[in-house]
Amino acid sequence: MVHQPSHPQSSTWLFMKYWGPVLFYGAIIVYLSSQSSPSQYLPSFSFPMSDKLLHGLEYGMLGILLYRAFHQTIGSIGSMSLAIVCAVAFGISDEIHQWFVPNRQADLLDLLADTLGATLFILAWVFLTKKVHIPQTLRG
Repeated sequence: MVHQPSHPQSSTWLFMKYWGPVLFYGAIIVYLSSQSSPSQYLPSFSFPMSDKLLHGLEYGMLGILLYRAFHQTIGSIGSMSLAIVCAVAFGISDEIHQWFVPNRQADLLDLLADTLGATLFILAWVFLTKKVHIPQTLRG
Protein backbone atom coordinates (compact mmCIF):
# COMPACT_ATOMS: atom_id res chain seq x y z
CA MET A 1 0.00 0.00 0.00
CA VAL A 2 1.49 3.30 -1.10
CA HIS A 3 0.42 6.42 0.72
CA GLN A 4 -0.81 9.10 -1.62
CA PRO A 5 -0.11 12.57 -0.24
CA SER A 6 -3.26 14.63 0.20
CA HIS A 7 -1.29 17.86 0.27
CA PRO A 8 2.34 18.88 -0.32
CA GLN A 9 3.35 18.67 3.34
CA SER A 10 2.32 15.03 3.65
CA SER A 11 4.92 13.87 1.10
CA THR A 12 7.61 15.61 3.15
CA TRP A 13 6.27 13.98 6.31
CA LEU A 14 6.20 10.58 4.57
CA PHE A 15 9.81 11.03 3.47
CA MET A 16 10.96 12.05 6.95
CA LYS A 17 9.00 9.27 8.65
CA TYR A 18 10.44 6.45 6.54
CA TRP A 19 13.67 7.72 4.98
CA GLY A 20 14.81 9.80 7.97
CA PRO A 21 15.58 6.69 10.06
CA VAL A 22 17.43 5.11 7.11
CA LEU A 23 19.61 8.20 6.68
CA PHE A 24 20.23 8.52 10.42
CA TYR A 25 21.13 4.85 10.82
CA GLY A 26 23.35 4.94 7.73
CA ALA A 27 25.18 7.94 9.18
CA ILE A 28 25.81 5.98 12.40
CA ILE A 29 27.27 3.10 10.37
CA VAL A 30 29.54 5.49 8.45
CA TYR A 31 30.64 7.16 11.69
CA LEU A 32 31.52 3.84 13.33
CA SER A 33 33.32 2.68 10.17
CA SER A 34 35.40 5.84 10.24
CA GLN A 35 36.82 5.00 13.66
CA SER A 36 40.26 3.41 13.79
CA SER A 37 39.23 1.47 16.93
CA PRO A 38 35.49 0.80 16.72
CA SER A 39 35.68 -1.66 19.61
CA GLN A 40 35.71 1.28 22.02
CA TYR A 41 32.18 2.16 20.81
CA LEU A 42 30.71 -1.30 20.39
CA PRO A 43 30.13 -4.21 22.76
CA SER A 44 32.72 -6.96 22.56
CA PHE A 45 31.95 -10.63 22.73
CA SER A 46 34.44 -13.33 23.53
CA PHE A 47 33.58 -15.98 20.98
CA PRO A 48 34.98 -16.57 17.49
CA MET A 49 33.35 -14.63 14.68
CA SER A 50 31.47 -12.36 17.11
CA ASP A 51 32.20 -9.37 14.89
CA LYS A 52 30.33 -11.16 12.07
CA LEU A 53 27.31 -11.44 14.36
CA LEU A 54 27.48 -7.69 14.97
CA HIS A 55 27.69 -7.09 11.22
CA GLY A 56 24.64 -9.27 10.67
CA LEU A 57 22.64 -7.45 13.34
CA GLU A 58 23.78 -4.03 12.12
CA TYR A 59 22.82 -4.70 8.50
CA GLY A 60 19.71 -6.61 9.50
CA MET A 61 18.39 -3.45 11.10
CA LEU A 62 19.42 -1.41 8.06
CA GLY A 63 17.59 -3.91 5.85
CA ILE A 64 14.37 -3.57 7.83
CA LEU A 65 14.57 0.22 7.72
CA LEU A 66 15.19 0.13 3.96
CA TYR A 67 12.33 -2.30 3.40
CA ARG A 68 9.90 -0.12 5.38
CA ALA A 69 10.97 2.98 3.47
CA PHE A 70 10.64 1.37 0.04
CA HIS A 71 7.40 -0.42 0.94
CA GLN A 72 5.72 2.78 2.11
CA THR A 73 7.04 5.21 -0.48
CA ILE A 74 7.19 3.25 -3.75
CA GLY A 75 4.91 0.27 -3.09
CA SER A 76 5.22 -3.34 -2.15
CA ILE A 77 6.31 -4.75 -5.51
CA GLY A 78 10.07 -5.13 -5.39
CA SER A 79 10.51 -3.58 -1.94
CA MET A 80 12.26 -6.64 -0.54
CA SER A 81 14.65 -6.91 -3.47
CA LEU A 82 15.41 -3.20 -3.46
CA ALA A 83 16.06 -3.23 0.27
CA ILE A 84 18.45 -6.18 -0.01
CA VAL A 85 20.29 -4.69 -3.00
CA CYS A 86 20.66 -1.32 -1.26
CA ALA A 87 21.85 -2.90 2.00
CA VAL A 88 24.45 -4.95 0.10
CA ALA A 89 25.55 -1.88 -1.91
CA PHE A 90 25.90 0.05 1.34
CA GLY A 91 27.93 -2.84 2.78
CA ILE A 92 30.23 -2.82 -0.25
CA SER A 93 30.75 0.93 0.06
CA ASP A 94 31.40 0.49 3.79
CA GLU A 95 34.11 -2.11 3.18
CA ILE A 96 35.74 0.07 0.51
CA HIS A 97 35.60 3.02 2.91
CA GLN A 98 37.40 0.98 5.56
CA TRP A 99 40.40 0.53 3.22
CA PHE A 100 41.13 4.21 3.81
CA VAL A 101 40.69 4.22 7.60
CA PRO A 102 43.88 3.68 9.65
CA ASN A 103 43.97 0.30 11.43
CA ARG A 104 40.96 -0.95 9.45
CA GLN A 105 40.67 -3.23 6.48
CA ALA A 106 38.06 -4.44 4.01
CA ASP A 107 36.81 -7.96 4.68
CA LEU A 108 34.69 -10.08 2.36
CA LEU A 109 33.41 -12.09 5.34
CA ASP A 110 32.07 -8.86 6.84
CA LEU A 111 30.25 -8.21 3.57
CA LEU A 112 28.86 -11.75 3.64
CA ALA A 113 27.62 -11.20 7.20
CA ASP A 114 26.07 -7.87 6.13
CA THR A 115 24.28 -9.56 3.23
CA LEU A 116 23.01 -12.48 5.30
CA GLY A 117 21.89 -10.20 8.12
CA ALA A 118 19.98 -7.86 5.82
CA THR A 119 18.37 -10.71 3.89
CA LEU A 120 17.35 -12.76 6.92
CA PHE A 121 16.03 -9.80 8.88
CA ILE A 122 14.00 -8.52 5.92
CA LEU A 123 12.50 -11.97 5.31
CA ALA A 124 11.70 -12.36 9.01
CA TRP A 125 10.19 -8.87 9.17
CA VAL A 126 7.95 -9.49 6.16
CA PHE A 127 6.89 -12.87 7.51
CA LEU A 128 6.14 -11.51 10.97
CA THR A 129 4.25 -8.46 9.76
CA LYS A 130 2.09 -10.65 7.52
CA LYS A 131 1.46 -13.41 10.10
CA VAL A 132 1.39 -11.56 13.41
CA HIS A 133 -0.60 -8.45 14.18
CA ILE A 134 1.98 -5.71 14.40
CA PRO A 135 0.64 -2.15 14.58
CA GLN A 136 0.83 -0.26 11.28
CA THR A 137 3.04 2.39 12.90
CA LEU A 138 5.77 -0.20 13.50
CA ARG A 139 5.32 -2.14 10.28
CA GLY A 140 5.66 0.85 8.05
